[in-house]
Amino acid sequence: MSVITLGGLAGAGARVLGPTIAERLNADYLDRIFLSNVAKDLGTPVSVLHSREERAPTRSQRWFGVVQRILERSAVSGTGGDPYFGPGVAAFLTEEYEDIPGTSIHSDHNLQDEDYISSIQSTMRDIASDGNVVFVGRGGHVILKDMPDVLRVGVVAHYEDRIATVMQRESLSEEDAVGTIRGRDEARGHYFRKFFELDDPDRADLFHFTVNTSEMNEEYCIKLIVEGLDALKKGELS
Repeated sequence: MSVITLGGLAGAGARVLGPTIAERLNADYLDRIFLSNVAKDLGTPVSVLHSREERAPTRSQRWFGVVQRILERSAVSGTGGDPYFGPGVAAFLTEEYEDIPGTSIHSDHNLQDEDYISSIQSTMRDIASDGNVVFVGRGGHVILKDMPDVLRVGVVAHYEDRIATVMQRESLSEEDAVGTIRGRDEARGHYFRKFFELDDPDRADLFHFTVNTSEMNEEYCIKLIVEGLDALKKGELS
C-alpha cells in the first residue's frame, strides 16, 4: 500500500510534487482540483451521480465511489454551493480554505462542528484505507497521523518562491499573489485551530520529515519522498 500526505502553505510546491510522485508509485493523486475535475469529467453534478453510475467513464470508476462516499457522509450534500460538489464536507475537500466561510457552516449548512470534522476524517481515512493514493493538503497529515502506513511529508519554501509559484500557477500579478497567499494562510490557520485545535499545523512532530523546495530541486525532493515511503514500509523510519 502506498499512501502519502503532502502538507504545506500555499505556493510551497506540494501540488507540483504530488502528481509526479503518484505517477512513479502508480498511485492515484488526490487534491481539491482533481476531485472537482472528476465530477466535471463525468458531465453531471455530483449530487445526481448516484443515479448515473453506469455512465461513468472507466478512468473515473474508482473515483465515482469516492465522491459518492463524500456525499453520503455529508448531511448537507446536494443543496446550493458549488454546482458539482455543493457545500459542507465536500467543500472542504474541493475548495480553497478561504472560499469556505466559517459562518455558513452553521447558518446555511446547519452542520455542527463535530459532525463536520467527523465526516471529513471518515472520508479521508476511508480513501487512505483503500491504499495507493497521494494526498495534497486538506489536513491529511493530521487526520491520518495515527495510520502507521501513511507517510506524512511537509513541504515548505521561501516566501518569495511561494509568491512566484502562485503567480505562475494562477496567472496573477505579484500584488494579487501576495494577497492570495496571505488570505489562504490565514484561512488555513483558522481551520486548523477550529477543527483540529492546532495553532501550528506545520510543526515538525506532525510529519515524518519536511522538504524545502527552495533549497532542493524538484527531482531530489521527489526522490527523498519515494525513498521515505519505501523506508516506512520496511520499518526503517521508526
